[in-house]
Amino acid sequence: MRFVTRGGARVYLLPVETFPGHVNNLYLVCGAGPTLLFDAGSGLADSERELADRFVELGDRFGERVRVEDVARCLISHAHIDHFGGAATRRRMGASILVHELDARVITRFEERVVLASKDLSSFMRRAGVPGPERAELEVEYRAYKFFRSVDVDQRLRDGDVLEGGLVVHHMPGHCPGLVTLEVDDLILTTDQLLARTTPVQTPQSITAFTGLENFLRSLKKLVDVCDRSAIVVGLGGHEMPIGDVRRRAEETWHHHRNRLDRVRAICAAPHTTAEIAWALFGEQHGYGKILAYAETGAHVEYLHALGELVVANLDDFLGEGEAVPRFALA
Repeated sequence: MRFVTRGGARVYLLPVETFPGHVNNLYLVCGAGPTLLFDAGSGLADSERELADRFVELGDRFGERVRVEDVARCLISHAHIDHFGGAATRRRMGASILVHELDARVITRFEERVVLASKDLSSFMRRAGVPGPERAELEVEYRAYKFFRSVDVDQRLRDGDVLEGGLVVHHMPGHCPGLVTLEVDDLILTTDQLLARTTPVQTPQSITAFTGLENFLRSLKKLVDVCDRSAIVVGLGGHEMPIGDVRRRAEETWHHHRNRLDRVRAICAAPHTTAEIAWALFGEQHGYGKILAYAETGAHVEYLHALGELVVANLDDFLGEGEAVPRFALA
């Protein structure tokens, strides 16, 4: 799929299966400075072959004669492995790697990140009330796709940076600490900040700084403001189809989270652990889906607790020496 901006830049949507059954949208930007690939894919062999095929299709369908080896810049939208796992391959092929400064450490110190993030996730799940055997199972699940090896980055981005070719970087933390969207004339590459059909998973700040629901909702408003100011006509997400009305989709996403907050309030009419709230919200989950359900729930519980709308109902349990699990109830 090709989009031509009002300034004449050509943006190509390249769908690639990054993991079995999981498709990412990568974007190739031509005609706006040196050729830029937005996101790197997972780096797995099958995914790399599929990405090479997408480049062949550019020539066959659109006459855009460019190879994946010709990409000059690869901008990582955020440090989730389906988006950055191919960074080492992109760099080996000659592309410069660009990433926001808050996500650069994940790529340049990945081995450290995996160890510390695993510990932080385990601590969160313990506080959430996830049973011990399940915690151990999920720690293994969390590390299953952590095959990446550290790689240097060439440019650390900040909010408002303007890249060669007039591409504008907008930092929008929440879903990930260093998530950035990219403004290309009247298009905006929204990555996982805004998706056409689903809503991106949220993570509590107790696991990862600069995530959390408050940061995400602020970034959602910022995205709308950017689109209004720049007369954006379409948003291009990191998954799913293009977004024809960014403002409306942002409002739908905002209301989705407000409705989820209402559901958490209703559940907490009686005291519950975060894990119990997750089970009530999402029902039975399997594999990595359990981690996502606990994280999403934790972000909403954390937000309501920070606002003082939820309180810890079993404070006396924390006065002893044991490790108590907080049970949240309406204030």
